[in-house]
Amino acid sequence: MLAESDFASGDPTAWPTGTCIAVDTTDDAGGYVYRDILAVCYEEGSNELYFRVDFLKLEGIDYAPYLNVYVLIDFEPGGQSYLPDYIWDGQVRGYEWELCIAVYNSSSATLYDLNWQNVSGLSWQFHDFQGMLACNVSKSTADDYGFTNGETVYIRVATVRDGQSGLRDICPNDSLSDGYWDGALASNSHTVTTKLAFVHHGNQHINPFTSGVVDDGQGHGFYRILDSHEEYGLPVNIHMSGVLITSLVWNNPSFLERIKNLTSRGLVEILGSVYGQHIMPYLDECLNTWALNKHKELCQRYFNATPRVAWVPERVWKYFLDNDFSNTGFEAVVLDGQTHHNDYCGCGNYHLTHKINTSYDVYAFFICERWYGTDFPGANSDWHLDFKKHWAGIVRAGDEKQICVYGDDWEKAAGVANWPTGNPNNYDSMIRWLAGAKPWIQVVKLSDYLDWYTQPTSGVTITITEDTYGGLKYWTGGSYDNWYNDFKYWVPYGCTKTAETLWKDVLQALNYSSSFNTSTPSGRLKELAMWTLASNLYETAWHEWDGSDWVLCGWGKEIWAHLRYAMILVKAANWTENPPATPQIYWEDVDDDGANELIMCNDKIYFVIERIGGRIVFAATKDGRVYIGNYMVQYRGTEGDYNDDDHVGALTDKWYTYNNHDYSHELYTVQIEVSNQTHVQAKMVSPDAYITKKATLRKGSYGLRVQYSQKYAGTLYVRLGSFSPDLETMLYEGKKVLQTLGSGGQGFMGWKNTVTNASAVVAWQYPGAAYSWAWTLTFAKMVEIKSLALNFCFDLTFAPLQNETEFAFSTLYSAYLNVYTSFTEGSKLVAAFYTYSGVQKANITVWRGVTPNWVALYMEVWHPLGLPIENVTLFLVDEEGNILSKVTSFLVTRAHLQARTEELKQKWTDAALEEKTVLMREIAEIDSQWPYAPG
Repeated sequence: MLAESDFASGDPTAWPTGTCIAVDTTDDAGGYVYRDILAVCYEEGSNELYFRVDFLKLEGIDYAPYLNVYVLIDFEPGGQSYLPDYIWDGQVRGYEWELCIAVYNSSSATLYDLNWQNVSGLSWQFHDFQGMLACNVSKSTADDYGFTNGETVYIRVATVRDGQSGLRDICPNDSLSDGYWDGALASNSHTVTTKLAFVHHGNQHINPFTSGVVDDGQGHGFYRILDSHEEYGLPVNIHMSGVLITSLVWNNPSFLERIKNLTSRGLVEILGSVYGQHIMPYLDECLNTWALNKHKELCQRYFNATPRVAWVPERVWKYFLDNDFSNTGFEAVVLDGQTHHNDYCGCGNYHLTHKINTSYDVYAFFICERWYGTDFPGANSDWHLDFKKHWAGIVRAGDEKQICVYGDDWEKAAGVANWPTGNPNNYDSMIRWLAGAKPWIQVVKLSDYLDWYTQPTSGVTITITEDTYGGLKYWTGGSYDNWYNDFKYWVPYGCTKTAETLWKDVLQALNYSSSFNTSTPSGRLKELAMWTLASNLYETAWHEWDGSDWVLCGWGKEIWAHLRYAMILVKAANWTENPPATPQIYWEDVDDDGANELIMCNDKIYFVIERIGGRIVFAATKDGRVYIGNYMVQYRGTEGDYNDDDHVGALTDKWYTYNNHDYSHELYTVQIEVSNQTHVQAKMVSPDAYITKKATLRKGSYGLRVQYSQKYAGTLYVRLGSFSPDLETMLYEGKKVLQTLGSGGQGFMGWKNTVTNASAVVAWQYPGAAYSWAWTLTFAKMVEIKSLALNFCFDLTFAPLQNETEFAFSTLYSAYLNVYTSFTEGSKLVAAFYTYSGVQKANITVWRGVTPNWVALYMEVWHPLGLPIENVTLFLVDEEGNILSKVTSFLVTRAHLQARTEELKQKWTDAALEEKTVLMREIAEIDSQWPYAPG
């Protein structure tokens, strides 16, 4: 009995699960869907008895002239055995009725008693969309005919044609051939429910277009599916590929927040999978494991959910994959009833879960093949009528464990990505109808199903050796092997190795087992290498129809070709484990394409320069932070080592007005011009020798001084990016962590990562260059400058920004100066050297430029007179030498002297005779300075 005094029985969504007492056979009303009884429901309220009759369909039909409905109600022994209105000349036998509801149309009905009298206490309402008639009988009337609270009521339902005799459909069913209608529905005998699960698979790469898939601005998009389930309170199962999640972190984080909220409310179930949706059977187990765990990590981070059920990429299954899913904590996967089940199991029922293989406790949910089609069925369409019959059959089978699974691309129901734009409205109508069908259909989460029943619900174990869904199975000629083999032997543009060799080389170089220690610089870079590899194996080996055959798809080749860039991160990781004491410049094939790149590095930073465009395509610092190298973002428009919309190498010479030419992808002559103990320098010259650029990396520096020379007058536009200050943090946090530094009018611009202080800044310190524009890419920022003279220079710096300037003790005669900040005034930084007593001995200019500007200095500052340093102060001065401010100072203490003495003693053992003379001089001068140095 309902606790409340009443409920809106005319609202189908108000009827709770479990109130259905019968689901009838269908197609037994002479072909008239509006007389075809689908279900009968009953509920006792505080003041009324509620009866509900569902029909196969009422919407869109003028059923009033052709449909009368009779509900016979029995409260106690005895009663009337004949039916009113002469609708049938037979009799009911057993459970004779005391009251009979006769509904003729939406405005005309009668409540008969067993003596054919019309009595009060009846209300009724048709709901055409739901195909439902709701009738209420007051308890006060029912009490007069033998009803007592909480008792079992016996019910029969019949439909007839208006004004004609002859029962067209009855519930419960009986042959009637003997002139009697036997049996009745007991109000306390409830049916099982059909379980129905909606699984939507969202899979877009990391690119700027994912917001359009979420919401195209025209009423279509992923949000519509969530709207429907939230509006009607029915749960939905969502799989979002890892690359889609990452893309939305950057492009639409609010959508992820919405899903998290719905998950916390129990309306969304999150499914797992591999991060980049690579085709699992063809990649090594170590990559499958990493990718499954990475996706699970993201689901926990953004949705506070740990997936228990997994979506198999393109449902390409081979028998050994259960090992991968079991070892990463998954209990079940989603496969296809039409192929994975029917090709391997003769039990005839894919509406139950099956165990896959005997070795691991992994189970399969099977997608019901009845859902297959381009459109999504709208409520009360012919397709939906077929579903109603199907679901009714599941209930009548009496097995509450049967589950009908819908599984398809999220874009399909959302009406985006070339799916029919009417699908979102159809989907909403379907969910609305199901919300009203709760008495006998339960829309469920897959994890709830796992909790409710012992698995496998079929009791069957099957081994699926190899299969996929029907369409893909047909396209591939029966086996995805045929597609993968094309990929396996394909040599990407500009490479000398096959695609399979490239990904295997990366995995071998990473030597991945179960995890990387991401608290170390090397571990962070290796994690990003795996992230890059997994992203660029997206939809491995997918094909497209070229008009005559299936061939490797063009967009796929653009992505897969760049999986080799993961090797750059491996090389950088190796560098962090043993950084050189002095600057290095050398040639090495760091991206495994068969051609060498130029490497410039010191103990702080690592750069990779490509001959194409003479561009810097990678930069990372010793702490394992990446500043250039958003390689996991989708490549579009190129297989080779070229810029695209989201990957623009620093020092890209985009346009030269002298000859109206774009030099971005010209093959520059690149050479090592300087290599010594203090600095290295690379020289890049355009093929026509019109543009020369030199990049200098000094010992201890976090950046490059870049000098440009143009042969002829004209404006040269230089792009500097793609800047991703601490890419790893950006991948997790998105745009919100970036703070803009400087502006076009200040002479410098960059971005700071507010989580780790990693910052990337370009400063055009000297006259000759000016700001052009800046913009946002995917997981990167870009600034473009332009030349104002034939010769110009700028500093390009990547470092963990502390926004401070300081000296550090180096030797008795030198101090290491670290400047990484901005100045709004002044033109010089001058280091002044003093004795302990305050007598100035000498000074030296360490920087000269224009302000406002960003200044990045990493340099050893020596006493100009070769004397021991006692006190050194850095001043900001103007062009006339006037001191504007004291920036920082440094005092040599006894602690510094003691540490230096110990260092010199260690060097003494292996020093040559002439070196010992130098060491002895410094030790003697330390002894002389000791009495005056502060403690």
